[in-house]
Amino acid sequence: MDKMKITVKKLNGLVLEKASAENKDLATMLNAEIMQLGYTFSRDLFDVVASLAEKELVILYEVLIRVLQKIKGSDVNYRPMYPNFPEQVQEAPSLELYLNAFMHYWSHGEWLPNYVELAKAKSFEKNKLIELALVTENDFRSVFTLILSSHDSIADEDKRILTWFFKHENDLVYPDSIPFKENLCYIAGMMIQDGLDVSKLLKTATDVLRVLTFLSAGDMSLAENTKFRSFPRSQRKMFVRILDKVASEEDIFRHKNKWIRAFHSLHVGDYSERLYAIARKFRNGESIQTFNSLLQLAIDVNDDETLIPMLKSRPSEFARKIDFLLRTRSKDQLILTEFLTVVDEVPTRVLLQLLGNLQRRDKSLDKRIVFPKGNVQKAQIIRKFVPRLSITVLNVLMNGIEDSLSLRFKAREPLGKVWVDPDLYSCPLPSQQRSATDAMFTVARGTKLPIGDKNTLRFFIYWVGKDIDLSATLHDASFKNIGHVSYTHLKSDKYQSCHSGDIVRAPHGASEFIDITIDGAIASGARYVAMNVLVFNGPSFAEHKVCYAGWMTRSKPKSNEIYKPKTVQQKIDLQSNTRICTPVIFDLVERKAIWTDLTMRGSSNRGGNNVESNKAKIEETLEAVVNMEQKVSLYKLFCLHGRARGELVSTPELADTIFSINQGITPYSINEINAEYIA
Repeated sequence: MDKMKITVKKLNGLVLEKASAENKDLATMLNAEIMQLGYTFSRDLFDVVASLAEKELVILYEVLIRVLQKIKGSDVNYRPMYPNFPEQVQEAPSLELYLNAFMHYWSHGEWLPNYVELAKAKSFEKNKLIELALVTENDFRSVFTLILSSHDSIADEDKRILTWFFKHENDLVYPDSIPFKENLCYIAGMMIQDGLDVSKLLKTATDVLRVLTFLSAGDMSLAENTKFRSFPRSQRKMFVRILDKVASEEDIFRHKNKWIRAFHSLHVGDYSERLYAIARKFRNGESIQTFNSLLQLAIDVNDDETLIPMLKSRPSEFARKIDFLLRTRSKDQLILTEFLTVVDEVPTRVLLQLLGNLQRRDKSLDKRIVFPKGNVQKAQIIRKFVPRLSITVLNVLMNGIEDSLSLRFKAREPLGKVWVDPDLYSCPLPSQQRSATDAMFTVARGTKLPIGDKNTLRFFIYWVGKDIDLSATLHDASFKNIGHVSYTHLKSDKYQSCHSGDIVRAPHGASEFIDITIDGAIASGARYVAMNVLVFNGPSFAEHKVCYAGWMTRSKPKSNEIYKPKTVQQKIDLQSNTRICTPVIFDLVERKAIWTDLTMRGSSNRGGNNVESNKAKIEETLEAVVNMEQKVSLYKLFCLHGRARGELVSTPELADTIFSINQGITPYSINEINAEYIA
């Protein structure tokens, strides 16, 4: 991570000071170079670049090109098994493809066919360039403040950015509050490493547990167990001193198994009799009465006189339980009325989650899609019948929630005239970014983005290490798998698709490609294509030195280089501790990429960890993402803000504030959305 990468990734810009030289020719040459990578300078930035001295321009060239190449994945050499892909595979006899694969596998990946790479025709491919703007030092430093202002979890890349700022910048501007606990504890952990006092930041035992987990390189969401490190005596004393002030038995009980191990690492018996007594109680398996146990008892015995006051004392818990209560209790009107008396005390993030769930509750559900908390994102489908809610009750509840949201939004800074792009209907709110993959850009899972009118999708992977496979599965409108392109099936005349050849050993790097002809696939019954990356044999993605994937769109796939960075629409670094990833799904009919970024457990029951062995899981993941209805859309959120803080208008030309797919606040503006629009 460095300053230039942060400004390019987060601000689509560069921080430069205007100088006095005149080097327009060199600036033009540099702009031509970055255009080959899919970028261009804005007019203001070009003028500043042109004012730099030649020596400064050379340094800028070296650093900027390296950063952009890394973002696009063009910092490596792509050479597939069949260097004249795609036509070489399309035209090759099946016997030739079979014998080459046999020899390659028989030699354990040492042998590769020796084909001469033929010169390809050069053709113009029209591509929309990413404009780099001129940004200020204050713009750059505000990235730190914005990330910390998030009301949701942040991605690993954002954590690395926070670390960079903490280590390299002085006089950082912290937000008035750090609303999301994991982010607060991440900063507290870095402060402890720097020898700073954090006692005023940590308010609960769970805060302390998160910091202990951070210092032990564990999962700060607390979804996974952590092996706690051996802490220095000074840190043990500090943590116990803080815990003595803030810890309660109920707070400890919430994560008692983790605390048993943490107490052992902290040697609490050396510093606090009270904490040692708590540790001994839980180590001996003693139970305590907690809010949740009393709440569950009231639910079990239908004691609404106890239940409702308890829930009103914790409005967020009331919000999480209200769907269940409305369909299982006879006093639904009472429950509804009592909840609306405390709705203004429920955090915006929780209210938006509830609103998203309610927008589909006018019908019964036979299955639900959940995304469990943790550093690895997996979709789970829970198959359980849930009866619908009363339309009357739903309307009252949803109107009450929207009124509460509008009231708090109205207190924010006015937006003037507001235009909200209808395409944002298909863009859900971002959430659970802790498991988001590092990528050229990041959007919320389930976001549907236009891919343009080119007729060929080209998938690619590059990796160093063991056997990783690129596959594409084709599905009909009901999500049934109707075909695939993979190492077991290099080409499909029916779907006009082909694979560049399977490479099983890559000590110095290897690449694979797949081409999907959109019109041809649609004509043969395909509606969706899922891009799948699988570790056939070997460690997880996280244990590979390098592994990334992405896609391009091409109008003339037989022309130009196989890998052309200017045409890359997305590049994803695969680093999760899993062996299957589905980064993206394409709706061929709508011509949209549906951002997925999901992993799953691999299965090898049909000759290896391949698409044949994981057919049902891939179908299930596809259906889960395409039918994601439990989240509020960005369109809904921004309309709530627009009505409360300004006036909605019908065209962007009339607007002071724009929310759209590619202008103003966009689905890519995750940090701004989580900091400023779900507050």
